[in-house]
Amino acid sequence: MCLDDYRRLASALRTPPMFTDLLPLIVRQDEVDILLRTSQKQLSVAELSELLSMPQAVMQSKVHSLYRRGFLKKTGERHYAVRSFQHIISRHLSEGRTDSFGKYAPALANYRMDEHVTRAKADPYPEGKVLPVPEAVVDPVTVVLPYETAASVLAKARSISIRDCECRVTYHNCMKPLNTCLALNEFSDELVDRGVAQEISLDEARDVLKVANAQGLVHQVLYTDWVKGEVFDLCSCCSCCCTYLRALMDFGVKHHIAKSGLVARVNANECVGCGVCLERCVFEARRIENERALVIEENCYGCGLCTSACSAQASRLVPAIA
Repeated sequence: MCLDDYRRLASALRTPPMFTDLLPLIVRQDEVDILLRTSQKQLSVAELSELLSMPQAVMQSKVHSLYRRGFLKKTGERHYAVRSFQHIISRHLSEGRTDSFGKYAPALANYRMDEHVTRAKADPYPEGKVLPVPEAVVDPVTVVLPYETAASVLAKARSISIRDCECRVTYHNCMKPLNTCLALNEFSDELVDRGVAQEISLDEARDVLKVANAQGLVHQVLYTDWVKGEVFDLCSCCSCCCTYLRALMDFGVKHHIAKSGLVARVNANECVGCGVCLERCVFEARRIENERALVIEENCYGCGLCTSACSAQASRLVPAIA
């Protein structure tokens, strides 16, 4: 093993100094040159084969392995470029490939969260948006106003795939269902191509949403570009693991997640004060007062989890501007 090669790779990947010793554990010696070359420019398998004097079939196998493990990304149909250390570690953590991390695993999970919060604070735009669950009880007047639901986002997607929740796989803070993350369009295509997600139908995706609602998970779309409205993922999130919800609730990055445009309201005459809505609300937007549920509107993101579980049908979503 040549340590100088790994030091150069650490620099090329922008690896934090405390994690440089990790690279020999996850990158084989015969892969280092491939990553170094693709860190300098986008290269095809044929070009790499020529540069490194390796049979093309052998190079194809090595490049494909690096791509499937998240070290390389495709640029166009034939070219590859290296990904950053942060992205590589995120893929390993979220796809359950952490056996080789050893003692580094807890520190890398914290590093992933810290990097997410740093990016969230620096980005002036939201990176996610809460959407009402399909089972949400919505006030009839709202029907005439435009608002998105998780189901409507799925209906517009060209392709959908399912994989385990990246955050729950990484942090293991709860026992909520894992197989709930729905990738869309180009992101879905990439994950399926890498073998880490399974393509599913629209009806199958809708069934996933039903399971998520039953488990009290918040539907959230994630954006590649907020301004253009380009969505790449539809997640069903818990506040104890989700990096987006934790950035909002634990680290106070208030602009990181946009609200749905709806807010919960309670009919005090129908409310029986059972408290189910308090248990369902992840945004601390509910309280019981005088044996009746109240909504703290500034905290409400309009996810609809409270309305879908209200046996008295006392809660419903209304436009936030009302």
